[in-house]
Amino acid sequence: MLGTPRIHLETVASTNREARDRIRTGAPEGTLITAEHQTEGRGRFDRRWEDAAGQSLLASYILYPVRGAEEWGGLPLLAGLAVKRAAETFLNADVLLKWPNDVLIAGKKLCGILVESGRLGDRGWVVVGIGVNVRQREFTGSYRTPPTSLLLESGRPVDVDEVQSAVTRELSTLYGLWTDKGNAWFCPEWTRCAGMFPADIVLEDETGKRQLRAVDLGRDGSLIVENEHGERTSVFAGDVSILSANEENNA
Repeated sequence: MLGTPRIHLETVASTNREARDRIRTGAPEGTLITAEHQTEGRGRFDRRWEDAAGQSLLASYILYPVRGAEEWGGLPLLAGLAVKRAAETFLNADVLLKWPNDVLIAGKKLCGILVESGRLGDRGWVVVGIGVNVRQREFTGSYRTPPTSLLLESGRPVDVDEVQSAVTRELSTLYGLWTDKGNAWFCPEWTRCAGMFPADIVLEDETGKRQLRAVDLGRDGSLIVENEHGERTSVFAGDVSILSANEENNA
């Protein structure tokens, strides 16, 4: 069961950084680091993750996967699926996934996920960082995708610890199955929950922006895309924006 032991801190630079430090001192698999507030929270591509103290679930799980590193690309997707399942216990609304790890409600972003990995000696490690907006009533600043919270979407107060318990339960179940079966078993469920196949998208990565068509999820966690000539490739990193009908016509 993930989440044991749980180390809860008032303020940290980031729970992922704290988890990496704990790995170096021998923290066991399943260790959960949570915090009331992060001063240097970040998401993918080193983007800032802002939080107000006590308003969000800020959690990082330490894993030592026994499956080969070629399958670790599925873990960000697995984390998104766990958050979706957990969120649905608090909401009467459709919760959708967007590659690689966005959890969306009516096009608004509920959480951020950052998965980091490495090796210490002969053992590989993974830190799954999850930040869920729980009690926010408003957000300031600019965002690529408008944010939302469980409070705003449910219309009632939600306890951060209850969200932590739900996310931990779902992630434990999914990680156990992933350990036994690998990526292939959960990819069909993730694809059904995504609502983005097929869809015209804009992919932004190190090469710039390209308009493509998302057609499937690879069993290695990649996004399978198709260009205007019908040629298919697998994408392993990047930001995806799904085009509306008007945007497609104007592209």
